[in-house]
Amino acid sequence: MKMPRSNESGFTLIEMLITFFILSILTTVFMQAAFSGTRGSDTARSVARVTQEARLGLNRMIRDTREATLIEDADANGYTVKIDFDSSGTYDNPNSAGDIEVLTYAYDSAEGQIMLNGELLVNGAREIAGLDMFSYGSNFLTYDWDADGVVTAAELDDAPTHGVTGVGNNNDTLDYPELSYVSDVIFNFRVVLDDHSERFYGGAQLRNRR
Repeated sequence: MKMPRSNESGFTLIEMLITFFILSILTTVFMQAAFSGTRGSDTARSVARVTQEARLGLNRMIRDTREATLIEDADANGYTVKIDFDSSGTYDNPNSAGDIEVLTYAYDSAEGQIMLNGELLVNGAREIAGLDMFSYGSNFLTYDWDADGVVTAAELDDAPTHGVTGVGNNNDTLDYPELSYVSDVIFNFRVVLDDHSERFYGGAQLRNRR
């Protein structure tokens, strides 16, 4: 009498290789998804940090400009303000209280940075097409030649053309004497990090202009 033979068959080598291959694919997909999520979180944190720093930098420029008593050396890439913090009648770096009273903001296009007295203030800064990063105006509406309610630096410079002397010199450059009439600074820039771009806009009026 013959005994029934037990089923001793198992996985073949081909079946094991196929199973291993499928598991490898699933593991790779899972790891890529995990790392992609981590990279996405890191990028989001970096973007948030850079934009927050830019916002603080813009607020610093606005605050200091409002406190300034005068503005000088102004152009599309930067300007200098003087603030008499200790009311001494002079501008010292530092003054008797340790305050810096002469502040220069400058845009470094090669590095994409806005600097304050040579120190980094805003990183990743870029110009906006068709707009100056720093532009200037005045609250002396007498010189609003085009009657649009805004007095630009160009209108101050153009004063001699309209028969007004002692205000501008008509040389297409923002310098003295028109700098004495500048009361407003307008900021327009964007901050770029990888494929993220955010625009920053603001304005400040010199409250203590002399």
